[in-house]
Amino acid sequence: MTTYKNIKGIEIKYLSADPPAPKAGQVWYNSTSKVVKGAINGLGAWASGGALNLGRDSAGGAGTQTAGLIFGGVDGPAYRNETEAYNGSSWTEVNNLNGTRSILAGFGLSTAALAAGGGEPVSNAVELWDGTSWTETTEINTARRYLAGAGRQTTGIIFGGNTTAVSALAESWNGSAWTEVGDLNTARQSLSGTGNSNSNALAVGGTVSPKQQTELWDGSSWTEVNDLNNGRGEMGASSVSSTDAMVMGGAPNIRHTEIWNGTGWTEVANLANKHDAGTGFGNSTSLALITGSNAAPRDVTEEWTLTDSTTKTFDTD
Repeated sequence: MTTYKNIKGIEIKYLSADPPAPKAGQVWYNSTSKVVKGAINGLGAWASGGALNLGRDSAGGAGTQTAGLIFGGVDGPAYRNETEAYNGSSWTEVNNLNGTRSILAGFGLSTAALAAGGGEPVSNAVELWDGTSWTETTEINTARRYLAGAGRQTTGIIFGGNTTAVSALAESWNGSAWTEVGDLNTARQSLSGTGNSNSNALAVGGTVSPKQQTELWDGSSWTEVNDLNNGRGEMGASSVSSTDAMVMGGAPNIRHTEIWNGTGWTEVANLANKHDAGTGFGNSTSLALITGSNAAPRDVTEEWTLTDSTTKTFDTD
């Protein structure tokens, strides 16, 4: 007979009371109530946030749910350089990018962000945000658009995109220079990136056809891991690391949200609105945000909140 120990390699703990703060995935036997219990991912929900001053799509983003930054993007036919900062309830216009561009990579914090590549035309430009203004810095080696990135202002990575064709190229950033590193296993554009450094990142989804592939970067190479449940590109993304990430929205007209726990993707509550080519950011799967869309309403913002875990009693019949 298959047992929990056969599957997991450990026995279920016998406890007289439920643990005070169980982590998702933890299982135990409550000897007082004589039932098997476990902690599962908490319930999450999307709620309305403050509207953008300039409705747009395909912008770069950085920061957290309560301290976010959106920059560039496209408004109809017009490529933009506007930057807006979010304080958890409303957006404020701040200093613009030096150049207008869209479909770019952005990562970092609201006080220390990086914008790389984009178009139109295809660009190799890079700008750094210091909390007040943008400054041009070292260009990426290969100009591209529809790319993704992950990391912080002094340690990051960009990958994928489109040069004159769909690309698998990746470049690592050390705060002053870009270095070409190992290619993605699957070339793609309009993908999403999550992670907190140039040695900790995920490349998720993408196009030209909707893709489910997820790849993990460990600082030296990309490894294919478990796929998204819903193949798509042009998603928003939020993460604190490559083991705690989420993606939301995407094309075509997708409202799905999925959470990554380091092993696999789990579907959670859908967005209220379509966010094709929306910009997502956040510092965990508990607190995230997505804003913008290429379909009306273009200025809408949604905020995600997830409880840490919920205790569930399992049926042992």
